[in-house]
Amino acid sequence: MRLKFYLCNIFAFSSFICCYSQIVNEGILQIDSATNVYFENEYTNTVSGIHSSDGNLYLNHNFINDGSTMALSGTTKFKSATNPLSSISGATKAINFYNLEIDITAPNTKGLSVADNFELNVKNAIHLAHGTLRLIGKAQLIQSHTGLDANTSTSGNMLIDQYGYASAYKFNYWSSPVNNSGTFSLSGGQFDGTDSSINPFEPQQVLFNSGSPYNGIPSVLDGGNNVTTALTINTQWLYRYGQGTGSYADWISINASTVLNPGEGFTMKGTNTLLTDQNYVFSGAPNDGDYFSPIVAGEQSLLGNPYPSALDATEFITDNLTLLEAVYFWVDGGSTSHALSDYLGGYAIRNLTGGTPPSIASPLISGVGTSGSVTDPSQYIPVGQGFFVEAIGSGDITFKNSQRVFNVNTTEDTIIPIESEEYEESAVAGEPTFVMENQYLRIGYEDPEGFHRQLLLGFLPNSNADLDYNVGYDAILTEHRDDDLFFVIENDSEKKYAIQGLSSYSNVLELPLGILISESGTHKIMLDGIENFQDTVYLKDHVLNITHNLSESSFDVNLALGEHLDRYSIVFSPATTLSTTNETVSNIDVFYDGHGQIVVNNIERTQIKNIKIFNVLGQEVLKLNTNLNSVNKLQIPFNNSHGIYFVNVETINSNFTKKILNY
Repeated sequence: MRLKFYLCNIFAFSSFICCYSQIVNEGILQIDSATNVYFENEYTNTVSGIHSSDGNLYLNHNFINDGSTMALSGTTKFKSATNPLSSISGATKAINFYNLEIDITAPNTKGLSVADNFELNVKNAIHLAHGTLRLIGKAQLIQSHTGLDANTSTSGNMLIDQYGYASAYKFNYWSSPVNNSGTFSLSGGQFDGTDSSINPFEPQQVLFNSGSPYNGIPSVLDGGNNVTTALTINTQWLYRYGQGTGSYADWISINASTVLNPGEGFTMKGTNTLLTDQNYVFSGAPNDGDYFSPIVAGEQSLLGNPYPSALDATEFITDNLTLLEAVYFWVDGGSTSHALSDYLGGYAIRNLTGGTPPSIASPLISGVGTSGSVTDPSQYIPVGQGFFVEAIGSGDITFKNSQRVFNVNTTEDTIIPIESEEYEESAVAGEPTFVMENQYLRIGYEDPEGFHRQLLLGFLPNSNADLDYNVGYDAILTEHRDDDLFFVIENDSEKKYAIQGLSSYSNVLELPLGILISESGTHKIMLDGIENFQDTVYLKDHVLNITHNLSESSFDVNLALGEHLDRYSIVFSPATTLSTTNETVSNIDVFYDGHGQIVVNNIERTQIKNIKIFNVLGQEVLKLNTNLNSVNKLQIPFNNSHGIYFVNVETINSNFTKKILNY
């Protein structure tokens, strides 16, 4: 067969090779506007090649891109009546088109495959005339035009993979990246991806069951790992959320035929497959352009990434900052039962300051547990990922193409380290601009059962966030455990914050904490991690007027049951002395006499209001508030176990704490 090659009005084109079996560009290929070019065989744009197509390029075969591509107009058309399968691949892992059309009508047509981890950029519209656009593995599609959905489909479709929990007891929150005639249903839209690595173009429609024991069923495979019977989803766990205020009554049961809008979230449990995760394939036209979801202040809504690419949470929150301040992702914490009371898990949170994981068992948290895999949520929301928002205003929540980004959601993307000195080019060549780095502290709390809460404190020099509440930078806990730790902002203890953002750091800052105690035992406050931060972090006890160095060790405490909303703060300077410098207090001396008594010498008869004694766990073991001022020497019987104790003396105008050793 001889090479079939047509050129019309092509300019600026060098080192272009036409071979018997392929076409190779080693220089510049410029296809002008209103020009039609036909390539019959495989086309390679080499590492030195520049492919600039503003006209119409017709491809009968593969496009291998190892170089640079750009397009300002025109359409790249994979069009063939003889070749059933074409592909896009290449070392650059990216390609750029203005419009893309797939029209493959050969016998046994498959369509166009895009290689794993590949970024397919289409500036404007996609037309799926015939055949399938298959995004393999973690390939993603990005469209960047403004306005509404520009895609059309005749008899073609797109297939894209995404993984969920394997367990039949664990919920995933989903959102479809595709639509069929503008909306999405599981029937006709979701397929079994168990064998997608060997049958990428022919997934089987997932099946559905209902009733006890309310479990999904994994795929049945033959000896070659081909699916012979598709996986089964149990419809008991299919729900959307009716934009309520947090009640279980707001969950609305759905089925395989329920119509969902782009950007609308839904829940689903896994299949009990023996695989690490369960792969699903979404089939339909790729979602594109602007989508809107109305909401009223005070309502919660289950939404999700509507696109076949990652969604930048920072851009999404910023674009909707008058309506919402954070996004909340459900993370299962090891559930092994369908009983509501046995559910384990919580909501990870992401806002403009950063992200923090849910309160779950500490071994599951990366960086805390020995083999933890649960991380703080990335800035980039994966394909198919559902999430909650809570409205702070009323209006239309907006998704748009400018929020899309290519990100394959690997664990390395979760925390991006920032170099200690970072520069970016200024408008004037040769004059670097210093980029001030963000600083982060991760404050951990662990209850006696081993559940671990992580708070995020961020110092963001490029923001205007201050010590007061700041929309988008401070994130509230929509749900909290009976034992929990949180930031208190503006002295409002009714609102419990997991994330607090500030514009700048100072070692005189004091960040109040609240702690809820429902269970006796040792509660721990610790420093989980720091990023770009060098100063020492202390926990200040306002009752004892002492500080504990969290940078050296965790703080263990066994407090009385209840709410402790003003006892502790995060500070960055140690207590310089255990007593005040007030002259009247300096005349009061406290010590243990070695014979079972605590002595308080009050030579000048300073008026004492209270004397409290605490152990090293912060527990109050003795309190005196009567007959404290009749003598200048108080002898307090003290027969507690040997060890260190703290004596807190409150006078009419001062307060100080003295550490003693009971021996």
